[in-house]
Amino acid sequence: MKKTYYSFVLLLITLVPLHAQQESTTPIDSMYKEIERAFELCQRNKYGEAIEISTKVLSHSIKVNDDNLRARAYNVLGNAHYFVKNDSLSFDYLFKSKDLFIKEKDTLRIIIAYNNIGVNYRAYGDLEKSSAFFKKSLELAQKSQSPVQSVYPLYNIGFNLVSHADDEDNDYKESLIYLSEAEDLAEQYYESEAIKGEIFSVLIYVYHKLGNTKQSIVYYNKTIAFTKKYNYLDVLAEAHSNIAYVNAEDKNFEKAYAALDEYIAVKDSVYSLEQYEKAKQVEADNFLRENDIKLKLKEKENAIQESVISETRGYNIILVLFISALLVLAFLLYNKNKELKRAKDRAENLSKTKSEFYSEISHELRTPLYAVIELSGLLLKENINATHKEYLESLKFSGNHLMSLINNVLELNKVESGKLKIQLSEFDLKHLISNIIDSLEYALRDSNNTINLNFDSSIPDVLVGDSLKLSQVLINLISNAIKFTNDGHIDVVINKVEEFDEKVTVYFKVSDNGLGISQEKQGQVFEDFYQEHSKNSKSYKGTGLGLSIVKRMLTAMNSDIAVISNENEGATFYFELDFGKSKKADLSTVIYEDHLQQIKDFNILIVDDNKVNQLVTRKVLDQLNIKAKAVASGAEAVEIIKIEHFDCILMDLHMPELDGYETAKQIRLFNQDIAIVALTAASTEEVESKINDYDMDGYIMKPFFTVDFVETINKAKQNRNEITT
Repeated sequence: MKKTYYSFVLLLITLVPLHAQQESTTPIDSMYKEIERAFELCQRNKYGEAIEISTKVLSHSIKVNDDNLRARAYNVLGNAHYFVKNDSLSFDYLFKSKDLFIKEKDTLRIIIAYNNIGVNYRAYGDLEKSSAFFKKSLELAQKSQSPVQSVYPLYNIGFNLVSHADDEDNDYKESLIYLSEAEDLAEQYYESEAIKGEIFSVLIYVYHKLGNTKQSIVYYNKTIAFTKKYNYLDVLAEAHSNIAYVNAEDKNFEKAYAALDEYIAVKDSVYSLEQYEKAKQVEADNFLRENDIKLKLKEKENAIQESVISETRGYNIILVLFISALLVLAFLLYNKNKELKRAKDRAENLSKTKSEFYSEISHELRTPLYAVIELSGLLLKENINATHKEYLESLKFSGNHLMSLINNVLELNKVESGKLKIQLSEFDLKHLISNIIDSLEYALRDSNNTINLNFDSSIPDVLVGDSLKLSQVLINLISNAIKFTNDGHIDVVINKVEEFDEKVTVYFKVSDNGLGISQEKQGQVFEDFYQEHSKNSKSYKGTGLGLSIVKRMLTAMNSDIAVISNENEGATFYFELDFGKSKKADLSTVIYEDHLQQIKDFNILIVDDNKVNQLVTRKVLDQLNIKAKAVASGAEAVEIIKIEHFDCILMDLHMPELDGYETAKQIRLFNQDIAIVALTAASTEEVESKINDYDMDGYIMKPFFTVDFVETINKAKQNRNEITT
């Protein structure tokens, strides 16, 4: 079953803070004190310690035959095992806990058990069973006239309504009734508990969906104040995530990005804590394993002693034990196979969900960056004063820097999912390097660095290779050199190593005279998220992904990177790459002008639901003296093409109602002559696998180089002419 992020967060705040639902009097018995301590540890995300303590308490409760203590131990184990992702044990322990509390007629804890099981079912995506258990919990709490026990089921029923709501006001209005009642009770009985903050956090989203922006912001501020006071990191992260989503829906991307930064910072803290707890959980598992081994050794010792007394009896016991072991092993293998199949299904679903998420996030992040980068570039070409030019250069650099960061994160996902592919194309290496250095001009000035390019003129003008990955490698290396160098010098050296009939090997070197890297740390700089100077007195902020992505990309291109460095003596990174040789003489301005000449009289239709993107694309075409018209939906595009002539369509793929693919499909039903080019910010893999299926003629990734833009439109039209003639 598919687990959602919201379900996980809800389970975190619903299962963990159960100590508030315990009886107010603390049992004198030491084991009862220990299980109360386990509840406290679970609330603070210390699942490893909670499992260790609860296991000891469970063993003691079985020895003394105390069902109430045993039920409490099962309850903690059920909660903790969920968060270390042992789902089968989680359900098993929670149902055992419920049955024992019913046997004990402990109404207070029956309410808790129903609520916890409901949360588990929601995590598996079964909202129907989940809601049924929450309603049982609420009915029992109301029947026992215990308002303090009503808070959790009220909250969970309200959250379920939000989880399956489809932007209909009725679901959110009904949810608000339950959440408001839960909030009132939480104010009275759970002053410092996580549930109070989580109610505030969900109300951020609910009030936004009901159109009450002012109240949504009020609850966001309430959540921040509460979580900072009581240090509930997961609740704080969820609040930042909710307000980012609200701002994104309101098209307030600046605030959305700021909230996402806060979210990432908090999640980093939670991640560190979780890693520690995983280690503690492994320690607890090892403790249990050691006890199990000791028990088996003791059984063998007893069997040997028994065999001395009676040889015949010993043979019988060994035979029975052997047969039993085989049966147990067969049973365990059967269960293990079932668990592996479930794990495989979950992994496949998670992989699909992750792929869809990265495709969507690629589009959502690159789309506004397209406007920032292209508009700043267009404005820089106009007659502006020096102050405005500096602002625009800063804006364009920031956009390019953010685009590089986004590309690093997306490339990391491709590597982890096995989707990193080499895409060969013809390109001018010297032109590519010059564009990269020009794009980093502002960063060079800001750090007061100079850069020198030493390019071997004997390298062929046109090479065949993956120019996009090479660009990202060089951008990361040069940016890294700029980042750790001030008032210094950076050298970029590109030499030919050897040349054959169809192949040429090229040597690349990027060196600086900045901070340098110590000998013992040089092996670590290529690891994910590693930052060599993160603890330096000067802050060198970053993701720690740049050099990791460089190494992964070069490995994919059958190469490797090496580093030579000493502390305070700068650093030199170098590598070699093999390229194919193109039959073209060059990719000079003459070819670009030829392409531009061939499309200068085109009439182009822009199809994009984003008004800013329409403006940017029209500005690019205006500067190329190409006529263009824009529409905001696929349906409008279909209708206007029936009555007006266009040579080419620049088609956005992510549009509401009728997306770019379906729009192209409908156009092809009555028009085979017009060239259709996808102008998109989605991931390359998604576009490449689908444009041929929908009879489209090419694609342009946003943001783009004007040379590539012109060449793609020209090739698309030529391709369409060949198809229709």
